[in-house]
Amino acid sequence: MTTPTITTSSLTIRSILEKEKLSGPNFLAWFRELRIVLKLKKKDYVLDEPIPEELPQNAANALKDARAKHVNDSTEVACIVLETMTSDLQKTFDFHEAFDMIEKIRIMFQVQAKQERFETLNDFIGCKITKGSYVSAHVLKMKDYTKQLVRPRFPFGDELATYAILASLANSFNQFVLNFTMND
Repeated sequence: MTTPTITTSSLTIRSILEKEKLSGPNFLAWFRELRIVLKLKKKDYVLDEPIPEELPQNAANALKDARAKHVNDSTEVACIVLETMTSDLQKTFDFHEAFDMIEKIRIMFQVQAKQERFETLNDFIGCKITKGSYVSAHVLKMKDYTKQLVRPRFPFGDELATYAILASLANSFNQFVLNFTMND
């Protein structure tokens, strides 16, 4: 019974990995897809946390086990990351741990990432509901922008997102906006 789950999970991961190979300019889209894969495997933490330092012999077994799990997860994630890169990038990062690899990739492609974030923020700020369109579709579009903007090291709070969405509504929603802000 567990085999189909593993197969389905592997097929899902494989299809996501094949969808977006890191080539440089697509860093943010690639990173978003990578996070999805790693979240599914419950290994996304290795992108945000370096492997803990070597522990002393007398350290608690729970700490040793946690470090060993982190080392194993990091190795697996590093392989997944390498698998999703172009061959030129693979050569550059072949012997790096997952956390270090992601940090160096961020530095390499931060200019493109900043440009993409700027364009997304610009689209978000400039997005106004059009007359006759559905509010729910507009709000979903705005929420999608906020999801794209929320990244590690780029905090974008819920309150700011909510106010931006409210500001994007037409003047005919002024009473709703006033009620919303007054009553939270």
